[in-house]
Amino acid sequence: MASADVVIIGGGITGLTAAYEAHRRGVRPIVLEASPRTGGLIATEHVDGFTIEAGPDSILAQKRAALDLVRELGLGDQILQVRPPGGAFVLSGSRLFRLPSPSRLGLPLTWRALAGYNLLPWPARVRMAMEPLVRARRSQDDESIGSFFRRRFGASTVDLIAQPLLGGIHAGDIERLSMRALFPRLLDAEQSRGRVLEMRGADAADPQQPPADVGFRSLRDGMSALVRAIEQHLPETSIRRSSPADRLERTASGWRVASGGDAFEARAVIVAAPAFVAARLFAPLDDEASRLCAEVPYVSTASVALAWPRPAIAHPLAGTGFVVARRVSDVRITACTWVSSKWTHRAPDDVALLRAFIGGAHDPGVVDLDDEEIARIARTDLQRVLGIGAAPVLTRVYRWRNAGAQHQVGQLARVAAIEGRLARHPGLLVAGSGFRSVGIPDCIADARAAAARCTIAG
Repeated sequence: MASADVVIIGGGITGLTAAYEAHRRGVRPIVLEASPRTGGLIATEHVDGFTIEAGPDSILAQKRAALDLVRELGLGDQILQVRPPGGAFVLSGSRLFRLPSPSRLGLPLTWRALAGYNLLPWPARVRMAMEPLVRARRSQDDESIGSFFRRRFGASTVDLIAQPLLGGIHAGDIERLSMRALFPRLLDAEQSRGRVLEMRGADAADPQQPPADVGFRSLRDGMSALVRAIEQHLPETSIRRSSPADRLERTASGWRVASGGDAFEARAVIVAAPAFVAARLFAPLDDEASRLCAEVPYVSTASVALAWPRPAIAHPLAGTGFVVARRVSDVRITACTWVSSKWTHRAPDDVALLRAFIGGAHDPGVVDLDDEEIARIARTDLQRVLGIGAAPVLTRVYRWRNAGAQHQVGQLARVAAIEGRLARHPGLLVAGSGFRSVGIPDCIADARAAAARCTIAG
């Protein structure tokens, strides 16, 4: 029987960071990862001169935890900024509409940007301009994204802004996704100022050309470079791949985790796996904690990387990509990133690398199609939208089954209840995207906090 100070269940970015932080603090970790590889949703493929992300391609700079870790691991010279962009677009009907500049989360930051918001019909622009006059909601209860946008900005913004931009980020249903969990600053603005829009002067700084501490960043060798760097800072024996956690038991001195024919004893356990895995492990220990974890829904998605010779694409691709206003557009993909326009070091010269996304809450069955059919759907949609008249020179399909945690209305209250139940079981913690974390920086911050708690508990 192997022993450690902390057993970490899950070898995604949360679990690996927790192990790194524990090891940095002199606490011996063991990571149990069910699959043959670590990294979770972070996966980079290098093929024929292309650097292709199967999962997330960037980290949010203003949440400092991720970039701080990148620099701490010695990867500071790999950090890439988004190329000087032409902005992002929304596909509405058969037309791509550029998001106004300056704007954030699809919300204009100047009156001029609102007046030129061609995605919205004029009555919708007038209604949005009236947002500061809308009375703030007194209730502190959680609210769906759809409800918030409908109430503050008018019905048209739900389908044209909220669903493609805010819902699309999470592949979710905006009538269910939580404002408090996902976009708390918008709720806080309403409560503190009585309005959300805060228009600036015409010469306001453009967030699409952000200062050094905001916007998105990537790594020159791909996001998997972060995973490799963390692993290089851990003892080789601390990561057990193809080792799913089967059972969790309380012992006199802490915890025992069974995995296959092996057992691992530790003072503490961090469950950094999906909430449905936590639900299974908690069932023999705490029915209520298990039930609450099982309530967190997940969606399945796929990403499709396609490359064409640049002259084969009629569209200039002057921007970062587009999202799809699903209710008013006749395509099945939900978004497309123009990878080679967005980042350097991603494709050979004179070749355009694109990434299309498909699936999610509104199209759950698409991941059950074979690779050829998923690729055909993405290829056909992109050829029509971007004016592409040739066959791609590269195609890759990546599936993510039950990988997207949905932070629906009530998520933060649910997590607080889970944590309340786990307080009855000293040394048992949860962390990661199934609980409080939204995106890589949050997962990293959550992981480091969990590891620190294990140190204190010891």
